[in-house]
Amino acid sequence: MAKTQRRDQVNGRKAGAKAKVARAAARVVKPMRKVQVTLGDLIAAAFDTVGGEVKKVARVVSSRSMTLATGKHIVVVG
Repeated sequence: MAKTQRRDQVNGRKAGAKAKVARAAARVVKPMRKVQVTLGDLIAAAFDTVGGEVKKVARVVSSRSMTLATGKHIVVVG
């Protein structure tokens, strides 16, 4: 004979899965601690990452992802 399930048993499993997703999302959104970094530190890190090419460093420092990470838009002139 086939085993039958009551309606509340199936819904209980779905509710548990939603709770797990909510707990995982709460863990991801933990506030990060703020770190003070100077512009010189950012440029030095970009040189280390890119390999010393000035045009690529300027592209990395003024990129959209750097703007999102620092909260400031850096413009390289020259």
